[in-house]
Amino acid sequence: VSLLQHRGEAIRRMHDAGFWHRDLGNQNMELREAQEDEWGEVQFIDLNRGRIRESLTLEERAQDFSRIQLPSAFLEILVSIYWNGAVPAGFARHMWRLRARFSWWGKTRRWRHPFRKKLRSAKLRYPSVENIWIWDSQSAQAAITMNRRERKRYYSLGRNMSVVNALLRAAVPIWKGYQKLLPLAFTKRVDLSGRIGMALESADLDFEKQWGFFRKLGKIPVLLRFCHHEGQGQWEKTVEEVECLFADGHEVVVAILQDRRAVLNPESWAQFLEFVLQRIDGKVTMVEVCHAVNRMKWGVHSPREQRVLLDPLVGLQKKYPNVKFTGPACIDFEYHYILSALRETPSGLKYGALSHLLYVDRRGAPENHQGKFGTVEKCALLKAIAGWSPHCDDRVIVSEVNWPIKGTGIWSPVNAGYIGPEQKESPLNVSEEDYGYYMLRYVVLALCSGFVDQIYWWRLVSHGFGLVDERAEGGWRARPGFQMLQFFLRTLGEAIFVEKIGVEEGVYVMRFEREADEVVMAWCNGCDYSGSWPFAYNEVANAYGTLLPFEKDQLVVGDAPVYFFCSK
Repeated sequence: VSLLQHRGEAIRRMHDAGFWHRDLGNQNMELREAQEDEWGEVQFIDLNRGRIRESLTLEERAQDFSRIQLPSAFLEILVSIYWNGAVPAGFARHMWRLRARFSWWGKTRRWRHPFRKKLRSAKLRYPSVENIWIWDSQSAQAAITMNRRERKRYYSLGRNMSVVNALLRAAVPIWKGYQKLLPLAFTKRVDLSGRIGMALESADLDFEKQWGFFRKLGKIPVLLRFCHHEGQGQWEKTVEEVECLFADGHEVVVAILQDRRAVLNPESWAQFLEFVLQRIDGKVTMVEVCHAVNRMKWGVHSPREQRVLLDPLVGLQKKYPNVKFTGPACIDFEYHYILSALRETPSGLKYGALSHLLYVDRRGAPENHQGKFGTVEKCALLKAIAGWSPHCDDRVIVSEVNWPIKGTGIWSPVNAGYIGPEQKESPLNVSEEDYGYYMLRYVVLALCSGFVDQIYWWRLVSHGFGLVDERAEGGWRARPGFQMLQFFLRTLGEAIFVEKIGVEEGVYVMRFEREADEVVMAWCNGCDYSGSWPFAYNEVANAYGTLLPFEKDQLVVGDAPVYFFCSK
């Protein structure tokens, strides 16, 4: 984005000076050599087609954008930078029309110049749009390179048919299983020990600093990522961190992430898997292979491409029998893709659990519904899929979840990459306090319903979505959510969930047993409750663990979880 900023501003200066280039392809914008971490001065070359004007019309300006080769999402960023956020409607209309005309002109080249030789060197060719893959370290995810309209061009008919076929085969038995499961929510005792894990970042953050905060949460499971795009130097570093965490007595889980090159070069991917598994064998309990495979930005364009990535695991599962693989690692409430991805599981591979990245942030509070499905219903449906599929054991793991945080700009995963001058912050971002409240409520709903076996929070440290803010003024700062989770784990991390007490709609009351006493955790979704509590208690603490003064049956509970301490 900084390169687009640099070039967009230079193009605008050229146009404002009255020069219309008329052949402004990527190859005609060069950069002078500059100091490290700086872009050199932009040099426009090949000026023989240029024209000088008193001022350029919108159509003339748009024509100079017709030959620039960029994926659509990045082209839109370049245009926004050029216009400082206020893009005239007429400009966009001219630009897309002229780009379509130039695209057609390029496709007719071989008929217009039948005897002209093709470029021999592959180094002179731009990568095709669908194969461009860029990592955004600020939001710790693959960048969106194409807008929705352009992405749809690269969705194969086979991709859609695979999803439809899987859905037709599985929908009825899974729905029946879901209907049997849902009434069982919160009816069984659930031991919370070892069920809540935390993800750490190996590549872009000081690991020792992270560990300093992580230790304060106790001996909980931990997840680390290995990313194909990072290279062997980083993989070696992450292996060392796995060994340190294992030696310290933590249950370690690993997620292995692909990029587009992994699909295009399966040999490189297979070598990567072999390297990681050989080095971590005996030190981890589970390995999730692939990541958000139903999102094109993550490099996998169809279930069959995912199968290519999974094929090496058949042999590796035999070679490393102690390693339990999980998958298929789809994201969000798009369960039809899970069915399709499970169908493409290679023969000889079975997942030890169905792992899924279950975000519910688009609905705000975790209790809010998407159609008929809140968090509990979504978890029940995941459990029904796991129970139905022959490709995985009957266990469900949420391997990634969080909420984006207000005021974090391009570090927020829903504002990632670029925010224009006129662009408003996404309404999906929440305050730091709401983030903490939603986290606790999500964890209790998912685990205590009995439908989810483990949750791994993504992640401990991140300015845009973490429990610790590494960009805070004065140094790393624990957010309210960190303090809330710390108290939750100290209070209920080894407790046993017993029952959900019915009070009123929108009021959630959960009873837990500990060795010496009982704790009731209560909260409301979008309302307040101050009625009579159907249990005796002697102390009350807020979400941070601070004891609250109270008079019997006059304590008001709202969105913030509250803990009632009761004698047995």
